Amino acid sequence: MSDDKYSVGGPELEKYVVCPYDPVHRLLPTRLAWHLTRCARNHPSSKMVHCPFNSTHLHNVADMQMHVMECPNRAGMERYKYPDKLPPAEPKAGQFLVESSEDWDAEPPVESYDPQAHCDRKFIIRNPQGAPPAARREFRNRERQRFLENNKF
Repeated sequence: MSDDKYSVGGPELEKYVVCPYDPVHRLLPTRLAWHLTRCARNHPSSKMVHCPFNSTHLHNVADMQMHVMECPNRAGMERYKYPDKLPPAEPKAGQFLVESSEDWDAEPPVESYDPQAHCDRKFIIRNPQGAPPAARREFRNRERQRFLENNKF
């Protein structure tokens, strides 16, 4: 029998990241933010500082200034502070116009739909929301009369 039919996929170790508090901890990048808050409680004496651009970047106080200068997430902040000095993140798509004879801003040839008027004309059971109990009781009595007058009840 061939061995490749029965091979079982193990964890893909290259996808895991190492916890900055404890190098034994290896976890998926999606779980890193949650793990760092938990692991920080277990290591209160560590002198780790969060990056101002990405909260999952933790470094020693001495290394933080160098990291801030080289952080890959810094570009987003720079683009926000100085939008005209940096090129856009994605080039804008060329504007294109589709020729059409429709004018969606013009008034429609039919009158607009009024749900309240529709419910008054048709025999639809309604329930008034937000009215005080006396107003609801009055509404139910009027509706009962309307249904009885038209033999719809």
